[in-house]
Amino acid sequence: MTLVIQTHGGERRTAQPAPRADITTDALLPEVADTAVDEAADFGFLFPPSGNPGDYLPDNVLAELDELGDRMVPNAPNPPPPQTADPTVTADSSLPAVLTYWGQFLDHELTARTDRETTISRIETALPTKTTAEIEAELKNARSPRFDLDSVYGGLAIGANIPPATGTVLSGMRHPNHPEKMRVGTCETGGATTGPIPDGLDHHRDLPRFAQVEQKVRDAYLSLIQNRLSAVEFQKFQVGLDKRAIIGDMRNDENLIIAQFHLSFLRFHNKVVDYLNTHDTGWIADFHSAKTLTKLHYQWLIVDGYLKRICDPAVVDAVLANRARHFFEFRAAYNDRNGGTTLGNVLPLEFSVAAFRFGHTMVRNSYDYNKNFGRPGGLLGDASFELLFDFTGGGSMNGHSRLPENWIIDWNRFVNADPDNSDNIAARVARAIDTQIAPPLGDMIKEGRDFPPGSDLHKLFRQLARRNLRRGLSLRLPTGQALHAHLKSIGAVNSPPIANIGDKLDNKPDLKNFLENSTARLHERTPLWFYCLAEGEGAGGQHLGEVGSWIVASTFIATLLDDPESALSLEFGPTHSPLRMPDDTPIDTIEQWMKFALVLE
Repeated sequence: MTLVIQTHGGERRTAQPAPRADITTDALLPEVADTAVDEAADFGFLFPPSGNPGDYLPDNVLAELDELGDRMVPNAPNPPPPQTADPTVTADSSLPAVLTYWGQFLDHELTARTDRETTISRIETALPTKTTAEIEAELKNARSPRFDLDSVYGGLAIGANIPPATGTVLSGMRHPNHPEKMRVGTCETGGATTGPIPDGLDHHRDLPRFAQVEQKVRDAYLSLIQNRLSAVEFQKFQVGLDKRAIIGDMRNDENLIIAQFHLSFLRFHNKVVDYLNTHDTGWIADFHSAKTLTKLHYQWLIVDGYLKRICDPAVVDAVLANRARHFFEFRAAYNDRNGGTTLGNVLPLEFSVAAFRFGHTMVRNSYDYNKNFGRPGGLLGDASFELLFDFTGGGSMNGHSRLPENWIIDWNRFVNADPDNSDNIAARVARAIDTQIAPPLGDMIKEGRDFPPGSDLHKLFRQLARRNLRRGLSLRLPTGQALHAHLKSIGAVNSPPIANIGDKLDNKPDLKNFLENSTARLHERTPLWFYCLAEGEGAGGQHLGEVGSWIVASTFIATLLDDPESALSLEFGPTHSPLRMPDDTPIDTIEQWMKFALVLE
């Protein structure tokens, strides 16, 4: 069988891609360690490929990009003279910290592979090796470009190259005794290094792990992976199997906050089943009903809970009002350029490689995580960035077989913003959207392991800002000014391009001076990622500027409109749902979502 991927649209949409024939393509095997079936969809350029060299960064820019990346890490150790990174110098926003990891979850829902080393894009060399036409033809998205929660539910195991073992693995994601529910994990309790649980709720608060599943599921999973790894790699993978999460996208188990966010979806789904069993709603308490309601609430919250906080609300309202018209015109232009080679549902490279990487600036170096690792400091005064990576499957659970109960997150500290850090413990907010990233992202301890410690490549792969800037260069992204001018010319945005991006920086004269005196003239030919961050900084750091807001809002809203069964296409709102909180109020905030899922008291 083959998987048919086509573009959908609601009946009331006024802007649609140009008609074209259905394209048939195979589903793809999951990435190693994932369980969700991948879907080869398209990436393309919002900015129509141009023959004007001034629309792109010059070839001699690499050294200055690296220096810019170093300058984006406060007191980073890379620029001369060597200094020690100071984790306290980055600015806070007034946004709740959950938005950082909610954004990461959404990114994993829509895109994959633009941050991986391929023959198309290699950050060691960084200079483009492919034309824009070759990039659009060859670089494919490995996630379904829909908000369908395939990272939670695993996608559809149908395709010419999809072996039966894939379906067996997906079955392991469901509860073994209650197939209408999703499998969850139970935390490790007792012992000298665990407890107390930080709230009065239950212990079923870990992601499901392969130690829990039937042997046939484990065998099926290993059979899918064995031929894709070397013998040494496979043996190492097999040894660590028990601690691996059985979830659609393993990137959701790379830090503990996003892992706990993913868990809330499993718990929400299961609570929907329980609710429908105990309330006379007319809905059947089965898997399909629970999945449908979980997706509808999630999709509604994307617009009203996430976009309207992260983006300029006026931009979001404008995109909603014109039903993402300019985005669908981008898709039509992409289809015209690529004809019958397109797979469908193209997403912008400018979104995946630049605009939606603003969340990297919101990451804190540590968090007021719960009462054990935060106020009042039962065990530690905060949860460090390093520990949040260690207590995951990717971090081998810091030696534990399951998540210890004392590491269950206190979502109240993440969904409700509190800027007070007068006690020298981390504020309960995200960092500002600006041109600085948290010091731990300048030296990521989990990265660069394939290179000798201390080597140039080891340092490069551990420095996130350098990586982002180099990736944008290798994938031929336009400058921020070029894309801004294009969006202005088609009426997508109202403001003119920023002639000198240094004017948007908040009291950073040294950085502005560097940009203005760079050989590449980076102040007027600015990398798109930095341009979007500087826009946000100029807007006060509380949300993206106009260009960044338009790229993110248009991508999300068009993705939802492209699905005729999405909350936006159906005009679904929480008041239309049969689900209610105990006080009969609708589930209309991320806090209510967490409470309904019983992961927040």
